[in-house]
Amino acid sequence: MQHKRENIDERILEKIISVAYNDAGLLDKIKIHLLARKNPDVKKILEEYKRTAIKIKNIPLDECPDSVIESLRIQTRNENKSLFLKPAYIFAIITFIISTIIVVTLNQNNEEKPHYTKAEIELAEKQVKESLAIVNNVFKRTETLIQEEIFPKRIGKPIHKSLSIINEVLIGG
Repeated sequence: MQHKRENIDERILEKIISVAYNDAGLLDKIKIHLLARKNPDVKKILEEYKRTAIKIKNIPLDECPDSVIESLRIQTRNENKSLFLKPAYIFAIITFIISTIIVVTLNQNNEEKPHYTKAEIELAEKQVKESLAIVNNVFKRTETLIQEEIFPKRIGKPIHKSLSIINEVLIGG
């Protein structure tokens, strides 16, 4: 069987083993089953690993060596210790986040809004009125300048001259 495994890519072989032991994802299972339909070598390897997986799952605990059971107990204890540490880390992170939110919230609320006296408000109102009066005055001067100088001299004269030329050409020119 070894020579047939050499013809199969190592990644495909890993996926075949995962499918055989029911550790593969849905897409990998579908891919391997489709490949097994097309390729008889893949089908044989998959069936062989499935038989092996079934045999391993059916081994009674009595036949399992004590050294393996003790190794599993040690690994389980180590994993349990790490599980006890994880809540402590989570608690520390949550405490840090909550305290940061509280500090930020308190600092935002401590900012004082400016308070203005009645005299300051009256002064600002007076300054606004004066500014608006100046702007109004400028607009009036601009309107006068446009009506009295720009329209008659810059626009009216050229139009009058053009119309005079047209009249001369049409009437008697």
